[in-house]
Amino acid sequence: MKKTQKIKKKVNDFLYDHLLLREVLSGTKTLFLSILAAIIFAVGFTCFVTPPDDSGLTIVTGGVSGLAQNIFLFLQICGLKNINIYDAQSIFYTVINIPITIFAYIFIGKKFAIYSVINVVTSSIFISLIPKWGISTTIATSAFIQDETLVRVLFAGMCTGVSSAIAFAGDFSCGGIDIFTYYFALKKSTSVGKYAVLFNGVIVTLHGVLLFASVPSQWEQPIVATLFSAVYLFIVSLIIDSINVRNKKVQLQIISSSVYMSDILIAYFPHGATLIKGKGAYSGEERNIITMVVSSSEVKMVVRVAKKVDTHAFIAVTPLIQVFGNFFIKPVE
Repeated sequence: MKKTQKIKKKVNDFLYDHLLLREVLSGTKTLFLSILAAIIFAVGFTCFVTPPDDSGLTIVTGGVSGLAQNIFLFLQICGLKNINIYDAQSIFYTVINIPITIFAYIFIGKKFAIYSVINVVTSSIFISLIPKWGISTTIATSAFIQDETLVRVLFAGMCTGVSSAIAFAGDFSCGGIDIFTYYFALKKSTSVGKYAVLFNGVIVTLHGVLLFASVPSQWEQPIVATLFSAVYLFIVSLIIDSINVRNKKVQLQIISSSVYMSDILIAYFPHGATLIKGKGAYSGEERNIITMVVSSSEVKMVVRVAKKVDTHAFIAVTPLIQVFGNFFIKPVE
């Protein structure tokens, strides 16, 4: 373990001395994550969300992809029956994301917007190509998937959730509503998933209305589709909030005999702390009680630094729902 940490430290020190190389490696990593997230989403959509050849109930994804599904369904109601759903989804998904990406470029960050565009374009390409390769037909008609709508909902939610979580972890998005939820989550300093559910509920409801309008005689189909779509959105939200730790806050209470503990923690981390003088109930010795709020991703590092200062320090970790006031979050570029 110590050997691994030493190697990691040497690599980090080398990269800090070679800024251009660090930028290239960082950009390559983000590009890889962007393409990976796009492929996962495309597989989930073509294989589980909208099965080929009407091999099952269509699930509404919500967000911009769900809005694209609604546009496609509306065109079918208007009489345009000969449109390929995957090609239409690719086109609508890209076009709708153009103004949203401009919003991201202005209000969130340039790199965020660029890698989000790469993700959206890649997703659109693979949504169009995967069915032509026959992958979606093979998966959708397999014995484990065919006629098992709940299984499809589970896999579809996992694909979309993991895709969005990878995007958030890489400081970009999968486009669409993810950009707005990311923006609001940064402003509100809270979890992302609940904002996605709020937006997506409108999309799912609209799809149910359009589905009823297309086939009024089969009134039960919109209800079933809406219920399964709600389960899908719940799974997506759960996975995003489980993996994405950027906006999760944790309160640390560090009890130590070291008088330098608070100064060292403030020097290492961009957060404030509250220092309270206390006394051990058993030993009667003076103790410093330091309360500090950090991001979930910083907890291990804070504990490591605190233990180096005082090996006998007592540290309590408490997850927080939301933080009000000034809390530093690394800005998105």
